Amino acid sequence: MSHADMFEQYIAAFNAGDAEAYARFYAPDIRFRNGAGAELTGPAAIIDYYQSLKDSLSRTIEVKALAHGERAFAAALASRFTILADGVRFAGELLGRGDQVHLESIALYELEDGRFTRIEATTLTRRIARHGDPSP
Repeated sequence: MSHADMFEQYIAAFNAGDAEAYARFYAPDIRFRNGAGAELTGPAAIIDYYQSLKDSLSRTIEVKALAHGERAFAAALASRFTILADGVRFAGELLGRGDQVHLESIALYELEDGRFTRIEATTLTRRIARHGDPSP
């Protein structure tokens, strides 16, 4: 399976919120650092992190570009976080139900035996769209 096919399956599982499906892409000793600087080790820590956010926000990732080598690839990503409850602190802001945070990021994915061993993400841009705000 090509890196592009693998990544497409991973992102589809992540966007569907299917933790069991996206966890199969993680090596047992995966190291992960997200764009906010959270550092996690192991599939369970990553799953627990995203599960802890599930009641307060949802995330959808769109892949803008993918550049790959033999054992790693980089992805340009656009993420939309939709806030599901009032009073959620996220992206350095206190947000309410219906607010959205739009992030553009770059992530490095290192591979071994067809699974991610390291993911390093960096946020490039962040925009907050308040629910009910008429501006685009």
